[in-house]
Parts: sequence; C-alpha cells; structure tokens
Amino acid sequence: MVMVLAGFDPSAGAGILQDIKSLALLGITASGVVTTYTVQNTQRVFSVTFRRWEEIDRELSVLERPKFIKIGLITPEFVRLVREKYPDAVIVWNVILSSSSGHFFESEAEVLKNVKYADFVVLNNEEAEKLGLRPNEKCVVTCGHREGKNIKVLYKDLEFSIPRVFGAHGTKFHGTGCAFSSLFTGFLSIGYKPEEALKAAMEVIKKILELSEIAQVQTEKLAREWFAIEAIRKLEEIMPELERIGVHTVPEVGQNVSFALPWSKSEEEVAKFPGRIRLKEGKPVFVSGPSFKDKSHTARMAITAKEFSPHIRCVSNVRYEKSYVENAIRAGLKVFKYERSKEPPEVSKVDGQSMQWMIRTAYEIFGEIPDVIYDEGWFGKEAMIRVFGTDPEDVIKKMKIIVGFNLQKLTDEDYRCKIESVSY
Repeated sequence: MVMVLAGFDPSAGAGILQDIKSLALLGITASGVVTTYTVQNTQRVFSVTFRRWEEIDRELSVLERPKFIKIGLITPEFVRLVREKYPDAVIVWNVILSSSSGHFFESEAEVLKNVKYADFVVLNNEEAEKLGLRPNEKCVVTCGHREGKNIKVLYKDLEFSIPRVFGAHGTKFHGTGCAFSSLFTGFLSIGYKPEEALKAAMEVIKKILELSEIAQVQTEKLAREWFAIEAIRKLEEIMPELERIGVHTVPEVGQNVSFALPWSKSEEEVAKFPGRIRLKEGKPVFVSGPSFKDKSHTARMAITAKEFSPHIRCVSNVRYEKSYVENAIRAGLKVFKYERSKEPPEVSKVDGQSMQWMIRTAYEIFGEIPDVIYDEGWFGKEAMIRVFGTDPEDVIKKMKIIVGFNLQKLTDEDYRCKIESVSY
C-alpha cells in the first residue's frame, strides 16, 4: 500500500493526481490526502492554500496504514508529524521550494529542519544547491534543469543517465518531479532496491514523456499494457543474436528465453518463445515468435526469481559445457552449482518444484539471484546452465560471455576452488 500526501493541481499534470496516475501505471493501488489546494495551469501558479494539520490528520486516520508514503507539496513541519504517525513507513519526500513560474512554496530553513524525517528526499539540482544538499544514501538529486542531451540522476556516489526527451513543446514538461518521485516510490514498494528503483523510474518517465503530446507529463498515455508490448519487443530484438549463437547454446531439450512482467504470477503472464528454440540440421530454429502463449519451465523460473529479486525478470536455459561455467567464473559472473542429488524427495517428485527449490537455495546462499545457476544432470535430467538477468538484452550479453572462446583457460585447481565456494 502506498499513501500519497500532496497538493491538488487542477491541470492534473502535477500534484496528487499525477502521483496517483503514476502509481496506477505500475498496478499499485494508492490512497491520497490533499495537503494543499492550488490554482494553476501548466504555465503558472496563481495561488496556494495550505491545509491545517487537523484536517489532514482526520483524513489520514480513516485510511489503511501505509508501508510507503510519497509526500509532495506540504507544510515542511508536517513531515515530522507524518513520521510520528507512521514510524515504520518508508517516506519519500519530493521537496518543492518554488514553481518554475516563480511562486514560492516552502521555506528553505523549515525544509532543512525536517528532511531528517524522510527516508528519501528527491529534489532537482537547483533546489539541492539552495539547500546545500548533496547526493547521499537518502538524497536523490535530479539534474533536468542542467543543459545537455542527457538527464542525470545522482544518488550516493552513483550517476544514472537517460537521453533528454524533446517533445513538440520543447524539453520542459509540467509534473516530471511528481511523476518521477512517485514512480521511484512505487518501485520501492514492490521490492526494488533504491538503485534499481531509480533506474526503473527513469526508464518509465522517459517512455511517458516520449508519448506526451502537450507540455505536461501525460501518464495516461502509457497504460499498464505497455509492459507486455515491451516484453515482446525486447524478445524480438534478441532473435538475431539467438540465431547467431544458438549452435553453441541450444540444449537437447530445446532453449527458451522467458521475460516476466513485474506483476506476473502465471506462465501465461510471461513472454517467451512457444515451442522453444530447436536445432534443425545444426541450425537454431524458432518454432514460434515471442508471445504470452504456452507454458515453459523458464517462465516458472522467471516468476520465482523475481519473487526474491524483483528486478530479475528474465531467464534462459543454455546447454551445459564445463568451459561455459569456466568462462562465467572468469568474467566475474556470480555462479551457483546446484546438486540435484541433494533435493528432498517431496521436491524431486513434483514436476516444477525442482526449479523453485534451486532458485530459493541459490538466493539463500548469495542473498540475491546469481547470474548463472547450473547442474551437471541427474537420472533422466539433462545437465543445464540457466542464465538470469534484468531483461533479454542483459541475458543475451551474459550468454555471449559464457560461450566466448577468447578467454584464458582455468586450471583444474582454479576451477575447483571457485566452484566449491558457491555450490550446494
């Protein structure tokens, strides 16, 4: 559950309406309480009326207690009161000192006095400079106000960048700060780590702006189904690469690449290649183009993987070769060896349970989903390598590393030492 406390913008480009739309885009149901009433359009703020805490608190008290709270325009000291009311919630505060048209909103001194009550503070580079705040573990600085072809987002000592979107009305879109901080909060609420949540939010806001036809963020132009369309497109993009390396990767049982949606719970909600990729006369052949039809063990693996690491949504199976495992280790990929002989009987006897058990075991050892999980086979089971990643492009990059031929060969002793530390 995400709760939004923000101002009401009648243009719907920013404020609580934009926040709710952005969260809905991710399939998240959010509650909302208006903190401020504004008279504004996409070009100018004419007036602002801040609500009293007693009014806000009365509405908060009848709502379900949230685990995540996104705060927008608000009387700064109210952030402290929100923290006192919800001590265990994750609070993301999108600080707004003034509008682009010059209307003053929040006192710099009061903001500085209350930032400590938020878990994350999101603000643009101009506001950060005024407040003397630098990127750190709780401060996210967006640099859209700086010139350049790319827009940077700074967090701790990290720098993320996406191409600037040039719309029909230029590069300024009313509501980008609200949408971005809400998307960031949304991805946090479904389990993304802060770094991954920022990158994911940047990708989504870029797609929204590319579709926006006026000078404001038109989140409504991008419905939830874009994830499904994007999943199919990303699988189509890697088909030439799969054909090129397939002679080295396709196992006897066939190969598949499955890409789950963030909310996928069934195999029918996972994009894949129905019928798998097969070798015919030594060449890889696609039985079908990518779709959400059919079932696949890699689809089940993708669903299981994202339950532990929500940003890991793609997986492919690759033919087992000892040299492939060596290549993965040498390249610095996280590799886990799975021993099928150690499976409990209640797992090995139920179809599909082995893969879930395998992934869960790897996660418990690594604390995350490794890049590669492999086994050397068992009675009636072909030895197999599984490659995990954020999306098909990420997985295909790792597959190309694994089947590489220009890497120095590991000695048997090097191989044994590295494997022993990551086997089950």
